[in-house]
Amino acid sequence: MSKKIYIGGRKKTVIVIGGGTAGLTIASQLQKFFKVIVIEKNGLNEHPFFIFKIPLLGGLLFKNSKYISKVYFESLGRKIPFFESNLLGGASVINGCVHAFGSKIIWGSILKPFNSNYNEALESFYKLFSLNKNENKKINLVKASQNIIDNAFINSLNNQEIPLGDMNFSDKEICGPILITSGKYFRSSVMSFIKNNLFKIYSGEKVDKLLLDDSGQIIGVKTNLQTINSDYVILSSGVIGTCELLLKSKFETHSEKNNYFKNISIGKGVIDHPNLRVKVLATRKFDSLNELSHSGYKKLLIMFKHFVGKSTLLKSPGATSAAYLDLDHDGIIDTKIQLLQFTESGRLGSDGEKNLFDKQPGFSISITLTNPKSVGAIMIKEGVCNVDPKYLSSKKDIDLLNKSLKYCLKLLRSKPLSDYVLKVLDEDKIENHTDDYIINNIFSGYHLIGGSSEAIDANFEVKNIKKLYICDASVFKAHVASNTHAPVVVLGDIFSKKFISNNFDG
Repeated sequence: MSKKIYIGGRKKTVIVIGGGTAGLTIASQLQKFFKVIVIEKNGLNEHPFFIFKIPLLGGLLFKNSKYISKVYFESLGRKIPFFESNLLGGASVINGCVHAFGSKIIWGSILKPFNSNYNEALESFYKLFSLNKNENKKINLVKASQNIIDNAFINSLNNQEIPLGDMNFSDKEICGPILITSGKYFRSSVMSFIKNNLFKIYSGEKVDKLLLDDSGQIIGVKTNLQTINSDYVILSSGVIGTCELLLKSKFETHSEKNNYFKNISIGKGVIDHPNLRVKVLATRKFDSLNELSHSGYKKLLIMFKHFVGKSTLLKSPGATSAAYLDLDHDGIIDTKIQLLQFTESGRLGSDGEKNLFDKQPGFSISITLTNPKSVGAIMIKEGVCNVDPKYLSSKKDIDLLNKSLKYCLKLLRSKPLSDYVLKVLDEDKIENHTDDYIINNIFSGYHLIGGSSEAIDANFEVKNIKKLYICDASVFKAHVASNTHAPVVVLGDIFSKKFISNNFDG
């Protein structure tokens, strides 16, 4: 049994707003020292078994509004879709499959204002993640399965002098199998942290107001269902949720005499990974997701292989191999290209397609700028939260995407990968009308960060408001990795240790 720890006859109460990647990580670390209440606006605690459990099948969730909410960012003259999870566990349980810890240099710059460092981040990483083992209460990681296209992709990269390496870290040019958050059979996520949890989860409740006393100290929250008193409140609702609540707090209290939210800087410095793809029709069948999606026999066969313990595409989200590149040759990784075992007819059903994947065998090379320079904002307009990441507002991002596309074409024309290329879709547009191709085909990488980094101090406490804290993707000033899942988990643990040290008296 877990030992109960009391302070002055009772445990102090901590409210964590948000039951996603950050919120559940923090709640699991604080629960032995405080009475923890997690408030999650979504009411779905039961996850669809096969779709949720098997990583590859998670893509089916993106066409079901019960499990996924779709919003649009107005950018580049287009409506660019962005997806949010309606499930307990947040993005970690639907889109946290590709794993990357990231860059030592950027981790150092992010952690310095919090009086922390890269070594502490590594310590948290090895505490919470398990490599190639199925460990209880950890997020388990495995390498993605490899096939003939992966081998050709990696060999062609090797011929371009990109060596094999550990794709967990992005400090130098390397290539290899990606790491995915999966155990032997099923997806692994922050839900592993809350087995036999001690804290309460109030699901289906949305926090409408943060409650302060006359001195500017947090005393609780008001939800759509009740008022809950607490000693501390931690905002972990993600970039959109955290910024929206604080921006509305500023707006709704502007006429009050003691408006402690007035001078808090919220909504600036919002960044998303722009994502671009080069689609390729293949010369032969290789059990791509295109083929699997249109064949009942192949579906049954891969399920059989999966459950007899063979490594298959089912363990991945469809991505299997990748490379980190320094395309501007400044000594810092700026681009990740990733091999996808499919070509989509649209983009995650965003255009209403009945069939997501093309019928012919095919693969794609996905391009992600690891640390984009285009910076946007979140604002409240007529009571509605508006997100504008301002994709491609930085010329450096456009230049890097130009270089990325040229690099991908060069790679696809080189041996042995060229042996598998029947046709590069839109090849003429990519080569001769590159800027237009970029503008018309950029999508969200679904990795929003920023918006609250200027609002907090070295302890993650909101300036001018006592006992109100923020810890989620909104506190990052830059992307430390090509995927935000691991960085958010690690930062949640770093924050938790600091919070316990500063606020636990036992």
